[in-house]
Amino acid sequence: MKGVKVYCHAGRNGCVQLRKSQIFKVHVGVYRADQAGLDGDGGPWVSICEDHGAVCNHATLKVVLEQAPWLNWCEVCQGSQ
Repeated sequence: MKGVKVYCHAGRNGCVQLRKSQIFKVHVGVYRADQAGLDGDGGPWVSICEDHGAVCNHATLKVVLEQAPWLNWCEVCQGSQ
């Protein structure tokens, strides 16, 4: 993968960052799909609710970093509001 940044945060392949959602207090991971062995058909960047396993693909890293903390794609978190 010449010219492509390789991500490996906290010993997780493809992980850009792990953080705790300020809203739901669960862990959220941001990954580069191909490096993490995840399906990239819906977009090359993936956010995961690490506590519930919900996954959402995104078109750009900027979008995933902006949307990941909101967890509006995790049905378990949304049901707990």
